Amino acid sequence: MRQIDKQSLSVTVPGCGFNLIEFGARTFEMGFPERAFRAAPVHEVTLDAFLLGDRCVSAGDFARFLADTPGAVDHMMIDCVDPGFFVHRAAGFVLRPGCADFPMIQISFWAAAAYCNWLSDAEGARRVYDVAARTVDYTADGFRLPTEAEWEAACRVGWGAAPAVDPDLHNSLDAGSRMAAMRAGVSLAGNFSSAEPTPVPVTAPVPDAAGLHHMLGNVREWCQDRFGPYRSDPVSNPHGPAEGSFRVVRGGSYGEALATMSAVSRLAAFEGTRCEVYGFRVARSAGNLVTVAG
Repeated sequence: MRQIDKQSLSVTVPGCGFNLIEFGARTFEMGFPERAFRAAPVHEVTLDAFLLGDRCVSAGDFARFLADTPGAVDHMMIDCVDPGFFVHRAAGFVLRPGCADFPMIQISFWAAAAYCNWLSDAEGARRVYDVAARTVDYTADGFRLPTEAEWEAACRVGWGAAPAVDPDLHNSLDAGSRMAAMRAGVSLAGNFSSAEPTPVPVTAPVPDAAGLHHMLGNVREWCQDRFGPYRSDPVSNPHGPAEGSFRVVRGGSYGEALATMSAVSRLAAFEGTRCEVYGFRVARSAGNLVTVAG
């Protein structure tokens, strides 16, 4: 089995708080035989090299997009019902004080796609998404959400395939005291309650062995693929089913038990869902590098 793990390349995306880390081309065994993870059967996947955000897009990152492109998304794509890090006023979406470092949440798959298009436009790249038509161009060179296989491959570099075990390294329902002290509810950010599990900043705590923050825990992450059963035969650069309205979400959240989180666990979510446990990170094919900020 050929596998090249994380490369040394880290690319800064101008105007954003995250970097892109390169993962080399690889062939690996994807999935897990236990039915509880919805990840059977185990099957061989070959991936081209790709870039993945070292952290989820923060509320502050998303606020810059909203300010730069008024009208690109509407209240049907972002939920501003309490608790949350944005409110909706007559003039548009407003980031609440003290919330910039927390993950962007309560957004649909297509709101995340619109953000990716904004990054593509800034780079002069071809958009991956037609948000109005709800279509995806897999040949485009712009920014996008990671495929499910890319997400799992990157998470395996950082954590392997076993369930998460350290409550101070993952923001889960049963998080340890060190993690719990960083939660939004401690400072009542976004009107989150101090009596319940809540998100923590996108860079808390330290990154995993792949250089990625919060691949397991904090918020579930939208993936590019529609949800569907795995096939047993080998595949290259899979994109999931061609039809359907449910997308893959990965990683687990602050509202789930630590033992349920692993690189292989997968869930389905309606692509219009706007929930406080859903966030996203960006990806791009490795041949399409962005300008490194000076």
